[in-house]
Amino acid sequence: MNELQSWLTNIKRWYQPREHRNTNILVNAISNAPNAVFGPIETNEHSEALAYWLDACHRLSTYYQNKSGLDKAFSYLQFPYAKLQEMACNPELDMVMKRWCLKKLDRMIVAMTEFCQRQPDTRWQHENAQLIELHVSFMQGQNDLNLSYSSLAGSN
Repeated sequence: MNELQSWLTNIKRWYQPREHRNTNILVNAISNAPNAVFGPIETNEHSEALAYWLDACHRLSTYYQNKSGLDKAFSYLQFPYAKLQEMACNPELDMVMKRWCLKKLDRMIVAMTEFCQRQPDTRWQHENAQLIELHVSFMQGQNDLNLSYSSLAGSN
């Protein structure tokens, strides 16, 4: 069993009924994800691993929001956003995958700004303004690949 398969087996444990409340499984999976999760998607296993990793980040963000751990909850939104930015800039990834990453970033920035807007503290409103400004700047540097439909039509 290779590193990616082993990691995938471990994260899938959390989805079992008895393990569902053990957030340590998700924390460890996110922290110890092999680099292959974020590289070129060559197999269904790679795709599945990335989906599980993103879902784990989302679930931990929700978990910490419910526990009033806003900074930690927000960090589990920021981390996958940063990883997707890294993937979008990876020269080893094909254009279809880069476009997918950029489209996912567009969706994630919405979730991050909604998170900030729900918080009563003004520091979150400042964070929100910075997020939008930095996202727009990053996307401009990607030559609107997230909006390009020419040869990539039909891909999500």
